[in-house]
Amino acid sequence: MSQFYSASSRTRPAQQAYVIEIGEAQIGLVSRRADERDFTFIAASSAFHALDGRRFASPGAAESAARRLAAPRRASSLRLAS
Repeated sequence: MSQFYSASSRTRPAQQAYVIEIGEAQIGLVSRRADERDFTFIAASSAFHALDGRRFASPGAAESAARRLAAPRRASSLRLAS
């Protein structure tokens, strides 16, 4: 996970955004404004549009959901390769 904006003081910045990565692929990002509690997922890949607009308590929760979504795809591609 890569952070776009970080808190430089004890107050929360106006907006926080984190890139969500699986392996080397940047599959989306999550962001929230200072007045929001949850992060909103924005898909960067069509494979993750099912998560687009979903809200998560943390960037880690969004990354976990993306990994679960990607797992069946990886398993089927491994079966096809055998």
